Amino acid sequence: MIELTLIAFLALAFLHICRRRVFAREGDFFDRSKDEQFAHKWGYADTRFEFDDDRTVHVTGTRYPLCGYQMPYFLPFVEEVLDLPIRPEDMGQEVEHRDLPAPIANAGFLDAVREVLSEDCASQEDHLRLTHSHGQLSVDEVYQILYHRPPERLVDVVLFPEGEADVQQIIHLANAHNAVLVPYGGGTNVSGALVVPPSETRLVASVDMRRMNRVVWLDEANLQACVEAGISGKQLEHALNARGYTSGHDPDSLEFSTLGGWISTNASGMKKNRYGNIEDIVLEAKLVTPTGEVETRHATPRNSTGVQPRSFLFGSEGNLGIITQAIIKIHKQPEAQQFGSLVFPSFEQGVDYLKALRQTGQIPASIRLLNNTEFRFGQALKPAAKGFKKVAQGIQRFFLFKLKGFDPKRVVACTIAMEGNKDEVGQQAKTIFRLAKKYGGISGGASNGKRGYMLTFGIAYIRDFFSQFHILGETFETSVPWTNIHEVIGAVAKTLSALHNKHGIPGKPYLAYRVTQTYHTGVCIYFTMGFCGQGLADAVGVYHEIERALRQEILDHGGSLSHHHGVGKLRRDFLPQIQSENSIAVLRQLKKAMDPNNIFAIGNGAFGN
Repeated sequence: MIELTLIAFLALAFLHICRRRVFAREGDFFDRSKDEQFAHKWGYADTRFEFDDDRTVHVTGTRYPLCGYQMPYFLPFVEEVLDLPIRPEDMGQEVEHRDLPAPIANAGFLDAVREVLSEDCASQEDHLRLTHSHGQLSVDEVYQILYHRPPERLVDVVLFPEGEADVQQIIHLANAHNAVLVPYGGGTNVSGALVVPPSETRLVASVDMRRMNRVVWLDEANLQACVEAGISGKQLEHALNARGYTSGHDPDSLEFSTLGGWISTNASGMKKNRYGNIEDIVLEAKLVTPTGEVETRHATPRNSTGVQPRSFLFGSEGNLGIITQAIIKIHKQPEAQQFGSLVFPSFEQGVDYLKALRQTGQIPASIRLLNNTEFRFGQALKPAAKGFKKVAQGIQRFFLFKLKGFDPKRVVACTIAMEGNKDEVGQQAKTIFRLAKKYGGISGGASNGKRGYMLTFGIAYIRDFFSQFHILGETFETSVPWTNIHEVIGAVAKTLSALHNKHGIPGKPYLAYRVTQTYHTGVCIYFTMGFCGQGLADAVGVYHEIERALRQEILDHGGSLSHHHGVGKLRRDFLPQIQSENSIAVLRQLKKAMDPNNIFAIGNGAFGN
């Protein structure tokens, strides 16, 4: 009787904790301050992982939920999944690049540009040329620059237009003087799209759009805003929030990526369910090309006016021209914001739940299903629990793993963000948690949901921490039909394991995945893969063989080439498998019509050699 009473008490205590899911209105998801960014790594220079001792780390600064506390579980978890020690003495030393190649000369272009632009709008400083010659592709770009060598070919000059007239002049002069232009937004690209082709012998100018960051006008009656393409997500939300609005676009790179970059890669955000992907948010945009502007006048809710030129912008990846501005939908800031989380016994049950939830029509702004590895990784990033929190965690674990019988090595979690008016959010919450019970789901509490959502903005800092130990890894995403989810995941896991063994790579490979978006016909799966390259004769070469094999497995089992990262140079060799020969030919003819002298010769996607 005493044991039954104790069990009942523990269960009630756990449920009381979990039911705190009607959450207070939340503040910012990201830090709005303007501070120095790392030159080549991700993010802000005041945010990085540091060792407290051999077994404990912390994150400096105050920007993110990860900051300001010791993480005693982090290194032990990583050592467990990689089967390798992580020691301070094994950290690599960053290379200082002093002797970069001299810029290619084109005096006619440079002199003409400096005549039409403001005094500080053109620079050939080496550090700017280097930072504008790469994105955030982990192994090929960031890891190589930090620990090996700079890119084989750098841009020769960096230009900073301050308005559309500047962009038009730059393009006109490049066309007249046979120079190459590369549009540059926030530098967060992960498809190799910013890499300058080594064979390019003409002067290459990076056109940094970030000074074009204004909201041109805001139409509250029609819920539209005209915005310059160089505005970052942080700047856009700051400007719209001040008027009581939001764009709703919330990618992981929100702090740094730009509106033009979102359009050119056909991006997606975490709150897609409520606000749409970027092609749903943008009503119209302007693309300036060497032969003139591509734009449809009068942004209307929908139209039927033949082939729409706006479609040339989405996924254009810098090949056709420069996006200068866009008219976007705006939304009133939500009356209510609520977070939540769910725990399921297995990934399969979580997927079944997501499919059933999609059919109800009560879809939250964001719902993401983490596999067991990602779930445990999130737990490992927490501080050591003390006092009541330690007791509460013990109760939770007892209830989950003892009473409910969940397997710690199979349990998965959903993080949930709901937005809207109070009634709408309340109804969503009822549907979400009631339906979860049918699939074995248990509420994990509001704080875990909020923390899981906000951790997204700190993930790339973790990548850069592990790069110091020559752990090579990257994320890659795909969209798949509902029926292919487990097949794709199984194929990727099997191939990764086989190739890891084939090359005699030390330790174990890391593979984590999550369902980040759901659709009527399927989902987006976001993978994270990595392994330790220490001691391998050609670690980068091995990495590329493995990564390409995993992408091929995804295609062979019904997945897409990309969901939102784009093609760039990283994935362009796969295009013939998903586009007909004539489709590619038509795209190339389109480029010739817009850019007959190949001024935008960055060579991404179908426009590569």
